[in-house]
Amino acid sequence: MFELQDIAKRYGSVVALDGVDLHIDSAATTALIGPSGAGKSTVLRMLIGLDWPDRGVVRFDGEPLRRERLLEQRRRIGYVIQEGGLFPHLTAADNVALVARVLGWPAAKIEERSRELAQLCALPDGLLQRYPAELSGGQRQRVGLVRALMLDPPVLLLDEPLGALDPVIRHELQAQMRELFATLGKTVVLVTHDVAEAAWLADTLVLLRAGRIVQQGSARELVESPADPFVAQFMTAQRSLDDAL
Repeated sequence: MFELQDIAKRYGSVVALDGVDLHIDSAATTALIGPSGAGKSTVLRMLIGLDWPDRGVVRFDGEPLRRERLLEQRRRIGYVIQEGGLFPHLTAADNVALVARVLGWPAAKIEERSRELAQLCALPDGLLQRYPAELSGGQRQRVGLVRALMLDPPVLLLDEPLGALDPVIRHELQAQMRELFATLGKTVVLVTHDVAEAAWLADTLVLLRAGRIVQQGSARELVESPADPFVAQFMTAQRSLDDAL
């Protein structure tokens, strides 16, 4: 679905990506992991054209991303950030319907699609009539997912979608998201700092460090056959509750 060839990106003197080659399979979930500043979110922004490479080519569904076709290509990609990135002055329903209205969808179609997706994302009846400030973090995240799915795009990109949630809500949403990804069969690319979350949600993990891909494969492959000591250290660095007891 996506292919990155020799992607390089600098922000002033900071090297964000340094010769990244990456193929992302369709109808599968890929997690981008690594320490802060590794280039994870930069890769994600490259996929939707929010950042442009200094060198290299980004292909989406076999076609290079082009500035003149970017709006058309973006409509085939759902994008979710922490807490959904909702507009605070609009109700959840208006946030969800925003792009569909711009595209001229009839009101009845928008209402039917919103209701269908709200049910799919486990949102209670009536919740879409509230404003973002009246919703919990988990509810805002679900509304962000509904908005991203509104046009039924083949691709979902998620940038630290659960990072700001408390552990109980995060655990609940992880389970719901895995079930949702399996049900929808879409291409999903997500960024997370949580290795266990990445292993739970994704078919493939891509571990980055200093703007380069260190290793990619299943979580089991990275744990059992690390490419170098850094991979082994990163995959086992997070403490469990057992460590503290």
